[in-house]
Amino acid sequence: MQSRDQEAMNVAIEWAAQSRTSLNGRLRVGDELRERPRPRLEELPLAVRLREAGEAWYSPALVGVFLRLGPELLAQRAGVSVRDLDAWPPGLQLHAYLKAVVEVLVKAIDVHDGDERLAAAWYLDCAMAELDGHTADEMVRAGRQAAVVEYLDAHLSG
Repeated sequence: MQSRDQEAMNVAIEWAAQSRTSLNGRLRVGDELRERPRPRLEELPLAVRLREAGEAWYSPALVGVFLRLGPELLAQRAGVSVRDLDAWPPGLQLHAYLKAVVEVLVKAIDVHDGDERLAAAWYLDCAMAELDGHTADEMVRAGRQAAVVEYLDAHLSG
């Protein structure tokens, strides 16, 4: 008679050889990831897409591409040098700027019914009387992103 361990091992080997994804109705370890299709990059929320892969900070390059700003313009708006855009990890000033930009963009996308291009254009170019004639970008550069978020929240609520 086989030991229980040997019997379990034989069942597991047979199970794996058949490429079965479940035994007694349960998924094998790791199969839960293979069975679900991974979302495509464009299906992920903007705040996830603009992060460095596997990191906690936003990518200057990805934010620049999203806003269609070259490195010089992005660095100027963030108040850092172009070389600082390549620092790993980004400096505190650059990270704070990118975080504020993404926070405002996420709200702006909600206000613009999910239209990311329209929200990016609004962020860069639309001066608002409620914000003393400034654009959202100018407000973020001045450290007043909270005022922009409040403005957008007011538009979302009614």
